[in-house]
Amino acid sequence: MRLFVLGLVVLVACQRTDDKKITTKPAAGSGQGSGSAATAPAKPEQIAPPVDLNTPPFDAVKTSSGLIYKKLSSLDGSIKPKRNDTVLINYTGWRQSTGETFFTNRGKGQPMPLPLSNTAPGFTEAMQLIGKGEKAMLWLPPNIGYKGAPQAGTTAETLVYEVEVVEIMQAPAVPAQLVPPAKPEATKSGIPYVVVTPGTGKDKVRNFDTVTFNYSAWDKDGRMFDSTEMRKRPAIVPPYRQAQAMEEVLTQMVGGERVRTWIPSEKLTQGGKSLNGMPDGLLTYEIEVITIEKGKEPPPTPSDVAKPPSDTKKSPKGVFYKVLKQGKGGPHPQVREKDADTVTVNYTGWSTEGRMFDSSVVKGEPATFALNGVIMGWTDVLPLMSVGDRFRIWVPEDLAYKGAIGRQQGMLVFEIELLEIKPLPAVEAEDPKAAVAAGKQPAPSDVAAPPADAKKSPRGVFYKILKPVPGAAHPSPTARVKVQYTGWTTDGQMFDSSRTRGEPYDTLLKNVIAGWQDGIPQIGVGEQARLWIPKELAYPDGGGPQGMLVFDIELVEIKPQ
Repeated sequence: MRLFVLGLVVLVACQRTDDKKITTKPAAGSGQGSGSAATAPAKPEQIAPPVDLNTPPFDAVKTSSGLIYKKLSSLDGSIKPKRNDTVLINYTGWRQSTGETFFTNRGKGQPMPLPLSNTAPGFTEAMQLIGKGEKAMLWLPPNIGYKGAPQAGTTAETLVYEVEVVEIMQAPAVPAQLVPPAKPEATKSGIPYVVVTPGTGKDKVRNFDTVTFNYSAWDKDGRMFDSTEMRKRPAIVPPYRQAQAMEEVLTQMVGGERVRTWIPSEKLTQGGKSLNGMPDGLLTYEIEVITIEKGKEPPPTPSDVAKPPSDTKKSPKGVFYKVLKQGKGGPHPQVREKDADTVTVNYTGWSTEGRMFDSSVVKGEPATFALNGVIMGWTDVLPLMSVGDRFRIWVPEDLAYKGAIGRQQGMLVFEIELLEIKPLPAVEAEDPKAAVAAGKQPAPSDVAAPPADAKKSPRGVFYKILKPVPGAAHPSPTARVKVQYTGWTTDGQMFDSSRTRGEPYDTLLKNVIAGWQDGIPQIGVGEQARLWIPKELAYPDGGGPQGMLVFDIELVEIKPQ
């Protein structure tokens, strides 16, 4: 499932590794979960199947899709799930070709949740035939047994499951209208909506308020592809962090109101790029505002946001800047060959269309970061500032987030006020203890390449658990996590670290680089791991350090959303 909530943009806005972007238990029938050994434990318990895997019983039922199922136990009048429901199941999966058990939750002590809207088509079909309390065997041929293609290096094959339905969590009803009515209300850009339940509040949401809201979303065929109501965790986020279409709808609403809106998928973009995995076509959302927390008003959009005016200056690498306020002078932050000073700033960022995409002012808390851990445009212009200076800068796309998934694209405009400089003390390179004390993190001995005992995640991130915690909880695909991390290039150069900033990094997993998206779910709370992330899962199109990247990560917390 995919949240439409567009999460935090930089340590804010400008931290390079904020891009770093599922379960530890595989999702049945996913083709990259139970359909593949990639996300299963290295040596799952081997369980003898209750029937012959190669020859289904004579009384098994075969459907038109090729699914074969045989109920092992039946209950008269048992309630059956619908295709958008989530079922809690106990299950074991075998490869028909070898008889290998590739996953089981036997002995885990609790059933696994399975959203039927997000599984392989054969599994979705089968589960609607099995009632609560019933148990069945399933044979899923390759054409319906995988969600997407099998993982690279594996062969599509028939998968066999023993499944028991323990509980059914009913999804919100599919709206009667999956297209707008004849005369809906509309936002300023023409997004249609109707009020389902009138609100009780008086004040409309502002784009910088923090809004707690629930939503459910369906594609053009009525398949629910996301729902905070099913997760029982509402979204809590300012509207400006949403796709612009969602921002427009939310800012028409008051507390307690529920609306239904219809949005073409191409209008649900993040940073100017379409969201990966978003269904095509017209999408239907129902949104309900629960509470509104008044935010701190950001600076007004600059009148010259569209392009640098003629009186701007230019930094060495090509950032346009204008001095709005001068401080009392003094030292400038320094960027050295292998490290940099840490700075504290207040900032607000806009696209050249004038849409705010991030602001420490709204958050009410300045941002602190190492100067070599931000976009190149910031690294280039901040050394021109002294404490107390306030600049407006226009950062060309190639010095910002060009091509980076989930980042604002195009030229970016920021107003930045430098509040503090924390110089990095000089240290001797051969003194690792002094380096750590100064905020530097020595590169690990195996930084150059993943060692032979490293495991591999579904999409190709090599990882090694450095500090295991038996039974630790792992994040889900939509989790918000808090981590401590340090990143190096394979030549041992540290390029970013939350530890040097003195605080963990808090982010939604879907808003980081693909290598983090794939690697962090392999880490439990309290565990420490080392990841080797190939370039194609890091910054393949620029916008960050190039080549394979190495991260030491400690998962501090899985946070509620």
